[in-house]
Amino acid sequence: MHNRVTRKTTKRTAAGRPRRKPSGGYAPGEATRLRIIRTALDVFGTLGFEEASTRRIADRAGVNLAALHYYFAGKEGVYRACAEHIAAYGEQMIGPFVARLETALANPRLTRRQLRALLRDLLDGFADLLVSPRDPPTWVAFVLREQMNPTAAYAVLNERVSGRLIGAVAALVGRLIDRPANAEETILRTLAMFGPLVVFRRARGAALLALGWPDFAGDRLALIKAVLWDQALGALGLRPDP
Repeated sequence: MHNRVTRKTTKRTAAGRPRRKPSGGYAPGEATRLRIIRTALDVFGTLGFEEASTRRIADRAGVNLAALHYYFAGKEGVYRACAEHIAAYGEQMIGPFVARLETALANPRLTRRQLRALLRDLLDGFADLLVSPRDPPTWVAFVLREQMNPTAAYAVLNERVSGRLIGAVAALVGRLIDRPANAEETILRTLAMFGPLVVFRRARGAALLALGWPDFAGDRLALIKAVLWDQALGALGLRPDP
């Protein structure tokens, strides 16, 4: 009887996902799970959800199909895990910006000059990301597909990254244009302001080719920041700096 109970307990433990060591760290299988996710991101980013197969993902990750079902319970689970992986990366990117905005906007006495300075610093910070390492192209393709044809996975990206960032910036924009943060006009102007940044970030190669630039460093980055600020003022209907 004792042996039977022990065997059952062991089986239940082995079925847990992800398994954890007594020390609190992940078991060696977590490295396999991460390898599957990174491989799946390349496959989904290249082929899309419909054309990608679990067989292809498993083969490229060096695991058998049973491993995909063990960790993710099928293709949809792998796809969602990919979205969560990108979301975790995105949270690291936007976290400092959102935290700074929320802290600053908690002060109801900020002057218009201070609000404008906060916005400009925010846009400059985003522009600085243009000289940071590029996002993996297949990750970009994964996100673009979700933006064009959202699935349940996009809810993960929106809740944890894009929606959170837009909400934080809209709170600042609303203060500047004297509108509620969730007003339609506020959201529209916020999105219009972000448009040029998305072009430079997501279509980096095309932008560099059009400009005939080797990169976005130095004086070229300073010029981008100046143009982005002018664009932001126009999108928000604000007057240029005196």
